[in-house]
Amino acid sequence: MNRFDISWAKSCAKVLGFCIVFTLSGCWEKPDNTRYITDAQGRSLILHGINSSSSAKNPATGHMPWVSEADVEQEVVEWGFNFVRFLIFWDGVEPERGLFDEGYLDAVEERVNWYTSRGAYVMLDMHQDIYGHAVGGNGAPEWATELSLMDDFSLTFPEGLPWWIAYVDPTVIAAFLNFWGYNSHQYLQDHYIQSWQKVAERFRDHPGVIGYDLMNEPYPGDLVSAVSLTFEPTRLKAFYDRLIPALRSVDNDKWIFYEPQSLGINFGLPSMLPPLSDGRIGEKRLVYAPHAYPFTLHEGVAYNLTDKLNMVEWNKNRVNELNQHQVPLLVGEFGGSDETPGFREYLDDTLTMFDTMGASWAYWSNDPGGWGLLDAQGNETPKVAHLVRPYPRAIAGEPDYFTFDVVTKVFELQFFEKVGVEGGTDIHLPQRHYPNGWEIEHSDEDGQWRYEWDESRQIVTIFSDPMTSVHKIRIYSLK
Repeated sequence: MNRFDISWAKSCAKVLGFCIVFTLSGCWEKPDNTRYITDAQGRSLILHGINSSSSAKNPATGHMPWVSEADVEQEVVEWGFNFVRFLIFWDGVEPERGLFDEGYLDAVEERVNWYTSRGAYVMLDMHQDIYGHAVGGNGAPEWATELSLMDDFSLTFPEGLPWWIAYVDPTVIAAFLNFWGYNSHQYLQDHYIQSWQKVAERFRDHPGVIGYDLMNEPYPGDLVSAVSLTFEPTRLKAFYDRLIPALRSVDNDKWIFYEPQSLGINFGLPSMLPPLSDGRIGEKRLVYAPHAYPFTLHEGVAYNLTDKLNMVEWNKNRVNELNQHQVPLLVGEFGGSDETPGFREYLDDTLTMFDTMGASWAYWSNDPGGWGLLDAQGNETPKVAHLVRPYPRAIAGEPDYFTFDVVTKVFELQFFEKVGVEGGTDIHLPQRHYPNGWEIEHSDEDGQWRYEWDESRQIVTIFSDPMTSVHKIRIYSLK
């Protein structure tokens, strides 16, 4: 390396160091051609929401979340979320082999209606952690847990270790390997697919159910497959290639959300999952739905340089994957505890990154406690002030960019006029950010645009001039 090379490398290191240590706001990349989920009017949707909920993992609750209808009212109306990632479970849908529980689906539908009747979209997430209850996790029914003579090899882990360390338990490894072993245990995936078809039959005509998350955090079973990067392009893709056409045979129109493997990718490493085919009649409706958890912050360690590097890599790698897959992005999980030093800085960094990428998201989760939006007494936690923020819920055109400055409270949106799109552009303007009101500046000529304000929902709907090709909206706080 010559002197110029050394000097250039040092300069780059200084720039990267400044970017990471002082601010991440200018570091984020965006896809070459950002794609969006659209509604029935053709508007581009930005979904901000929450996972509901970890409490549903417990079979003693009937796999139902803790929330009441009043809690949903708070999430959707008071906080302005327009989306929920609603956890469902294979052992709830098919508790016995070949027998589907309509009562469970009734209970799911009741709670889905709590959200959709208030204007929120629902994505149904077939959730699993550590495979299923038979091996200490949740998700798969006991009858679908094949252990291959590993029944007596379960481990007991010391207290204080992360919950996910149980993925190295031999019984968990065996259960996953048998599930992914389609040639030797075909019935497992076949029944999983049939359960999804049963869910789709129930919800395909429900206008508020926006789609299906095929599997939460797919895990290969053995670390060798994960580390060698062979799981995603082989067994995981083959699984999706079976499941997606089966779902499309029942439901042609819902959006299908798919995740890469969780191990490594959650922390920022690249995914090896190839682009998937939809097979639906019309344009594809697939959505990439990875999770985002900086490694040390996830375990309660202060937000630090390692986490910031994780987030920079997460952004770069997800952008590369979106350019390959050419689908919208919805981040299905991210989160942490207010007790973690630097957590609110992490939130602001992450939410700014998501905005730059044109991403939708669901925070983990609405369960009361350290990670939640409410504490054990039902009071808001500090993170609510960060998660509840201005955003364009539905854009009547092709989005170019949108930003929100958490310090100045200035929101900006630029979008292009698009033929065939109907309705106005809905923007959520939380009163907590604009206690003295707000003002709108619009690049369209005066008299050619107008707005309507729904004070109860804190939503402004802006109708722009259809004869103008580019629209720029700026909203700022009144002093």
